[in-house]
Amino acid sequence: MRIALRYACLYAVLMIIGSSILYWASSRYVDEQISAGLQQRLVELLRIDHEQGRQKLIDTLRDQQSIAGDFHRRFLLSTADGKKIAGNLNGWPPDLKMDGRVINVWIADQLISKQGDPDGYWPMIAQTLADGSRLLLAQSLVQSEELQEVILYTILLILIGSIILVLTMGWFIGRSMLTRIDHVIHTAKAIISGDFSQHIPVSHRHDEFDELAEQLNYMLNRIEQLLTGMRQVTDNVAHDLRRPLSRLRNRLEITLLEKRDIAEYQQVLTETIADTEELIRTFNALLEIAQAEAGSFRGEWSKVDISTLLYELGKLYQQLAESQGQKLTIEVQHGIQVKGNRHLLAQAISNLLDNAIKYSPVNGKISLLAEAEMIQVTDNGPGIPSAEYNRVMDRFVRLDNARSTPGNGLGLSLVKVVGDLHDITIRLKNNQPGLIVQLLLRSKRQ
Repeated sequence: MRIALRYACLYAVLMIIGSSILYWASSRYVDEQISAGLQQRLVELLRIDHEQGRQKLIDTLRDQQSIAGDFHRRFLLSTADGKKIAGNLNGWPPDLKMDGRVINVWIADQLISKQGDPDGYWPMIAQTLADGSRLLLAQSLVQSEELQEVILYTILLILIGSIILVLTMGWFIGRSMLTRIDHVIHTAKAIISGDFSQHIPVSHRHDEFDELAEQLNYMLNRIEQLLTGMRQVTDNVAHDLRRPLSRLRNRLEITLLEKRDIAEYQQVLTETIADTEELIRTFNALLEIAQAEAGSFRGEWSKVDISTLLYELGKLYQQLAESQGQKLTIEVQHGIQVKGNRHLLAQAISNLLDNAIKYSPVNGKISLLAEAEMIQVTDNGPGIPSAEYNRVMDRFVRLDNARSTPGNGLGLSLVKVVGDLHDITIRLKNNQPGLIVQLLLRSKRQ
């Protein structure tokens, strides 16, 4: 509202300045028209005197004097010594110069008749004739003053109406803006109190406030997703890590109950180290997922030769697959490039290949395929039921057929996060038997 009032005051000042200039210009114009009219009339009368004689001039002045109600024009023709010959002025104003120029001269009551205009300053022009006679023309300012009053009142009405209109518009605009800002404030207060489901209302106007509200709502949704994910991670960490930590503690307590030989101590320490490494891998996976979700790797983005990356990873896991009696085939098209983070993309592909090798049986067949718009990893393991495709992307989710294998249920979660960060869609399919995982690049999903 203060901004609206400031603009209204500024508008009022500008209107006053503009109206003052308009009034001054109109007054100057009226005065100039009066002066021009007097000069033109003087020229006409002088021409009549020169061409048609003095008597014609006197008759012309008397005809104008006899016009009923014409009290705004005054004339006076006098001799050189000031004796009145004709006209409707009673006398000659003092200090009036005979130079043919229009000046404002004070006319007292005794110089004009009682009917008509009152005394005051009148524009006058006087000229000496050829025989020494003097001719004076004067015009009252009553009509011009009335016109100027009309102009002034009109300007004042326009000025007052404009200021009222501006204040009214400013009030309505301010109220509208404050109402929409109040929605933002109320939403912010609700969020501060812990209700992250609140959103800023979006109107049908699609203006800048709506654009701001949409961006804030998107931010709120993102914050809610991150907080929900954090709560889920906290719950999952507390649930899934309690068992290995309890196993570590129980093993160490049992070991300390009685004296054992060196081999038994070494066996306990070896198992403890293995469990500790599994915990470290879980925390590292959670850290990488959190960094990817927070966009910590965005500053390291560049063009990645995905063909070379896939070929290198394929060769690395090909050796691992052969060591377990499996076969990994690599079909990678050359020249595939994407913009992203090489480390995250490598981690996601490694997780897919690691899962394919882990869940494929001996003599199983695994393939790594890459085309211009798709990366695909295929295996012939137990696969995943189609009803579980969305759930397996969540953290710490492990299906029944995966309980007997080592892992923490974070592999596909990291793949999903990396895909979201690189605008890549992940699609799961049934290989009958086995699983097909497709990473669809941006143009492929249209």
